[in-house]
Amino acid sequence: MPKPTIRRYLKLLAPGTPLRAGVDRILHGRTGALIVLGNNQKVQQVSSGGFKIGVECTEQALRELAKLDGAIILSNDLSTIVAAGVHLVPAGDLPTAETGTRHRSADRTAQAAGVPVVTVSASMATVSVFLDGRRHLVESVTQVISRANQALATLSRVSSRLTDQLDQFTLLEIGEQVTLRDLTHVIHRLELTRRLSAEVDFLVELLGVEGRMVALQHSELANTFVGAADLLAEDYAQNLSDPSQFDLSKLANFSSEELFSGQLVAERLGFGQGANLEQGLESRGVRLLTDVGRLPSHLVSKLVDRYSLQELFGASVAVLMEIDGVGPMRARQIRDALLRISEGS
Repeated sequence: MPKPTIRRYLKLLAPGTPLRAGVDRILHGRTGALIVLGNNQKVQQVSSGGFKIGVECTEQALRELAKLDGAIILSNDLSTIVAAGVHLVPAGDLPTAETGTRHRSADRTAQAAGVPVVTVSASMATVSVFLDGRRHLVESVTQVISRANQALATLSRVSSRLTDQLDQFTLLEIGEQVTLRDLTHVIHRLELTRRLSAEVDFLVELLGVEGRMVALQHSELANTFVGAADLLAEDYAQNLSDPSQFDLSKLANFSSEELFSGQLVAERLGFGQGANLEQGLESRGVRLLTDVGRLPSHLVSKLVDRYSLQELFGASVAVLMEIDGVGPMRARQIRDALLRISEGS
């Protein structure tokens, strides 16, 4: 069984999933439960007594079996209830900050067996997942929606600033005035936007069937920056001796403080330690032709492979028609696109 991650199991407990439906039934029945999400040799070693079940895991079955004293053990794929009424006896010297019997047992079992353990508290009406010595509270739909709305509001502000910054960046590209510092500023804002977008994505997954409206709002916002990282890489990787070093995914593990450092960002992207942030950079114009000019990607490739950005701005319809596959109508389309870009400046 692959190493479990808490995010995976929190998603499996999203509204609308079979596991969450069963947990909700237990909550409404006010009986409480202890559910082991996986079965391996270590789980068997800390298990005592109970009944071997071997039936399909359904919300109804979970609810009824939760009435028994002891834990419910599920198969690794969570599709089968392996056993119920099981007494869990993990080593008592495993560290835990929990005080309740059920939560203490869940924490120590998760540590001993390396699988998540879910507790449903009848008295507190809460659901928790224990894994790797930590307790993770499963939030209610109302709580997650509140977090999602806050994240969407922040994402809206940040993406709006990114749009403004890209507009300014476009002017610099047209005037051939882009410096490494300018590029790192755009990349910094783009990475912040990506992180916020990923957080909203995760919250949508936690909401399950309740996350439709949040997903729609997120999709509308994401359309403003999706693909921007790839376009920047196509434009500026050529400024490196090894273009493969220009990979914005390398910034994913940067802290917020590191991300604010243009020097560190430049170094991570392959410009070298102590790179001169005032050095000029040359753009191939892929982003301009794609986003601003709204030209199809196959045509953009032909254009940037043959001409520099400045040569394109000065190219006549006749010159553009020299490109293989470009006729009078397509050449005029390209000229219109270049005009739109120029007018934007």
